[in-house]
Amino acid sequence: MANSNQRHIVQHPDGGWAVKKPHALHASSRHSTQAQAHTRAKEILSRSGGGESVTHGRDGRIRNSDTVQSATADWSLLSPQGSVLFYIALCPGSTVEAIARAAGHSQRSVWGIIGSLRRGGMLRLRKNGRRHHYTIDLDAPLLHPTIQGLTIRPVMAGIMRHAREGTDDVRRWPMGPAESSFPVIDAKK
Repeated sequence: MANSNQRHIVQHPDGGWAVKKPHALHASSRHSTQAQAHTRAKEILSRSGGGESVTHGRDGRIRNSDTVQSATADWSLLSPQGSVLFYIALCPGSTVEAIARAAGHSQRSVWGIIGSLRRGGMLRLRKNGRRHHYTIDLDAPLLHPTIQGLTIRPVMAGIMRHAREGTDDVRRWPMGPAESSFPVIDAKK
């Protein structure tokens, strides 16, 4: 594995254990135990595309080496717009912050995506004071030329029906809490 994707767990000169990139002058982080440093190294590597965690003993020799997988997938079945649309369908009372956290986007990009979905006619907005509530328009057309003429209904209706019925596979979906309220939209049209 390339050196740039390694983190070394070494003894810190001032005590404790440090996480360092190879050939770095300063530590990325410092910890009281080797186990804490190892956990932090794996966390750093998983968030930066994966890599190798190299643990050194007190004598400086390599004791162990672990391959760490990336925490994020290289691809997704859904576009950013699709993931936001699905999240709103399953958890319509959610804040932009919650949508951003669940979908893995910044709040600013989620606001842009919501604006795009509204312009495309896929979302309806209801304001309650300063709070915005969005629902899905199941009769909105899908906009891509290859699926022109189709609506969102065949894609979303089944998912929304399962969500209302409390089906476990939908409720455990990582993009929405089990206790969320779900849209009251007649999916049987």
